[in-house]
Amino acid sequence: MKEGLVRVVWLATCVLVCFGSAWAQDSEESEAQEREEFGETVVVTASRSAQPLHEAPATVSVLTSEQIEKLAGDDYGDLLRNVPGLNVSQMSARDIQISGRQATSSLATNQLVLVDGRTLYLDFFGFVMWDFMPVNPAEIEQVEVVRGPGSAVWGANAVSGVINVITKKPRDIAGNWVRLGGGELSTLFGSLTHAGATDKVGYKLSAGYYEQDPYDRPTGLIPGTSTPYPDFANKGTAQPKLDARVDFDSNPSTTWTVSGGYAETDGIIHSGIGPFDIEKADLGYFKVGLSKGVLQANFYANVLNGDASNLLTVGPDGRPIPLDFASDTYNLDFSSTAAFGGKHVLTYGGNVRRSTFDLSIAPNAEDRDEVGLFVQDEIFFNDLFRWVVGARWDDLDPIGSVVSPRTALIFSPSSDHTIRLTYNRAFRSPSVVNTDLDIVIVNQAFIDPAPFQAGLVAAGLIPPGIPCAFVLTQCSPFPYVFTSDAVGNRNMTEEQLDAFEVSYAATFDKGSFTISAYHNETKDQSDFFPRDFYGDSNPPPGWPLGLMAAPGVVLPLYPPAGSLPSAFSYRNVGEVTDEGLEVGIQLQPSPNLNLFLNYSYQEDPEVEGIDISETNIPPNHRGNLGLSYDSGVFFLNASLNYQDEAFWTDVLDSRFYGPTDSFTQFNVGAGVRLAGDKVTVSVNGQNITDETVQQHVFGDLISRKVTGQVSFSF
Repeated sequence: MKEGLVRVVWLATCVLVCFGSAWAQDSEESEAQEREEFGETVVVTASRSAQPLHEAPATVSVLTSEQIEKLAGDDYGDLLRNVPGLNVSQMSARDIQISGRQATSSLATNQLVLVDGRTLYLDFFGFVMWDFMPVNPAEIEQVEVVRGPGSAVWGANAVSGVINVITKKPRDIAGNWVRLGGGELSTLFGSLTHAGATDKVGYKLSAGYYEQDPYDRPTGLIPGTSTPYPDFANKGTAQPKLDARVDFDSNPSTTWTVSGGYAETDGIIHSGIGPFDIEKADLGYFKVGLSKGVLQANFYANVLNGDASNLLTVGPDGRPIPLDFASDTYNLDFSSTAAFGGKHVLTYGGNVRRSTFDLSIAPNAEDRDEVGLFVQDEIFFNDLFRWVVGARWDDLDPIGSVVSPRTALIFSPSSDHTIRLTYNRAFRSPSVVNTDLDIVIVNQAFIDPAPFQAGLVAAGLIPPGIPCAFVLTQCSPFPYVFTSDAVGNRNMTEEQLDAFEVSYAATFDKGSFTISAYHNETKDQSDFFPRDFYGDSNPPPGWPLGLMAAPGVVLPLYPPAGSLPSAFSYRNVGEVTDEGLEVGIQLQPSPNLNLFLNYSYQEDPEVEGIDISETNIPPNHRGNLGLSYDSGVFFLNASLNYQDEAFWTDVLDSRFYGPTDSFTQFNVGAGVRLAGDKVTVSVNGQNITDETVQQHVFGDLISRKVTGQVSFSF
């Protein structure tokens, strides 16, 4: 920890020295001109209140609606891969996992994802299904990515960051919009949006559909092992969705919003116990919101249902383990801001939430309640220095009370230059599966009798040289099938992260520059481990190997202690330290041309309390390069994504651990607007060089996909 803090302080000193002379040369006149020309980005996710991007107490990346329109790609993984600090892994046609500033996994549990402040995080298993996003991409105003912990204002599970998808108001998209497209991998998609507005009412109704065949599965041996890739029936995905919203402006400062929607998916989802085939999963929601000046209040309900079955793991009856799940979440929250004393801006709020569960793999889980309150004070010392200090208190089942503090010292020698020194604490609550899992699984081990006979000889129990057939009941290696309990642990505590960061952000003539260095310490991670083993006092059922001690007398020779697990469970274990550096540049050389370049470096994690061989290792180097050109009639966009090799240990057991190679993915899109911009025809290509891209050692091979689309507005 001390070495990491030294690195952070050293970088802060370098930033101050290197850029100090540049600040002195900036004039207020040029700053005002740049703000007028390029506008000022306002974010709401970092503090749960609207503030200019450069004043946020955390490093935030923003993808605007214009950038979303121009980036080649048709899923949120391809979109967010371009953000520095985010590790993105696509494992199937529908399975996308994202983590910030740490290794991602087959079920990424530490990234909170929101739509207009409504959570998409699924508490029952602790992950996000991105296909439950109910809106069409053209309806998105911006995506705010908080690159660091957010529990100080958002509570549980905002550990590695927060991604908030903010949608456009209906009156801002008034009209009718139709999009149709398709292409390789039998991809078909379409969307329809109708929106309108009167003096006081804005309304929107939209629907969408997406389907795609599966990518190819890897074959042969898992790299670095003698284990062949398991053979199972891969599957594509089909995703219908529907969304509606009505805004009522009762007066110029007060808006009521009522919205609701439905999203459905099927396909493959990967997990620590192997892939599941989702036959059908759907999420419906209803939300009522009030915006009255600085006061924001919301009530929403998420209703989740799904049916899936494991493709590799079976139960005692020999049938695939079913995963039938139903979960309802009801949440009421509020936040507000008040200025006082001439130097303080106080932001405060809280929420109450109740979740109910009906899970086939955790039949004893019923419900969870939680309540949280937060307060944050932004103290203005003078025009140069601001100090943000705040904390959130949460009381939630099953772990009780948790406090998440934050502080940030912000130095702004001018409105276009900002240095932040920040500390945050965040936590993840154990999922329902962590605490209440209760199933029986079937395992298989290959037993070689030779070591057993050698052990008997070494112990002097039998003389050497006797043929095996005269002393053992089995002489050739044989498969042994046995059952193991898999149970939760209600004594689990929260996973906790302490994050230190120094960052610098600058806006200059026709562009911006950011650099961030971080040091994160995560402890008490959730670990699925063999808790108990078969042995002399707990014989494995139907064990076939024994010593023929006398005619008709067989003494069982049980496996060595610790070799055959009789029960698995969860525990909190270990400490993982992640450190890294992120650099980003955005340029607009002309009104028609935009460029971006960013680079992320992440050191191999330092691990205590668990073996490094049991830990996912993220890519050390990642880089993104992109450009977009728009003449008004013709437009072109291209992006290049590079990701270094990584190592994965989060699926099944050590037989399936292995690396993925580095890859470079090239995406291109181009199009033309016709009929006075009412018709747009475009082509998008993902991985157009068709490089072999495997983003997780157990994931699909992400091949080239070229699609065409036409959109109409009327």
